[in-house]
Amino acid sequence: MKISITILSLFICATLYSQNEFAATSFYNEFRKIYADAQEGFLKNKGAKKISEFEDLVDEHKAKWLLPLADSGKIVFPVTGTPYALYYFEPSKTRLKVDQRGAYLRDAVSTAFNKPLYTITETTTINNFPYSDTWYFTEQGESRKSFAAFRQTIYYSNGKYYLSFEIRGKRPQLQ
Repeated sequence: MKISITILSLFICATLYSQNEFAATSFYNEFRKIYADAQEGFLKNKGAKKISEFEDLVDEHKAKWLLPLADSGKIVFPVTGTPYALYYFEPSKTRLKVDQRGAYLRDAVSTAFNKPLYTITETTTINNFPYSDTWYFTEQGESRKSFAAFRQTIYYSNGKYYLSFEIRGKRPQLQ
């Protein structure tokens, strides 16, 4: 009897732990709202101006809308290139936990986008720690990173692994 209860408990814990925390209507709806605003140049999501350490290269603003489960976010307008929203998620001391969250986020983005997405992932080692970028493309066979619609990064800093997600937009139209 004790063995069956132990096995059942382990099964329940494994099932609860493996649920995709991003797979929720609230995530899908907020993602679509932010992506639609990105296509308009982040006119609605652009909040108060932030001080940037790279003032000559970028104009940074607080993001008014955060992706569900994101700890923080900002809208970045580079001098050259397209603007993007950058969201940061809770760090962890465990790489496996952040990798799993990254996989869940990738699945949720694919579902929310509701069109096929094609990814390219590159992982490099910096100071004996992996640094991983995943670019999401809307066109099969595309490999130019500047044409990616989204970018997901997992990196190590100060004893923790971090997950960030970037939604790329378009320059706002001047009226």
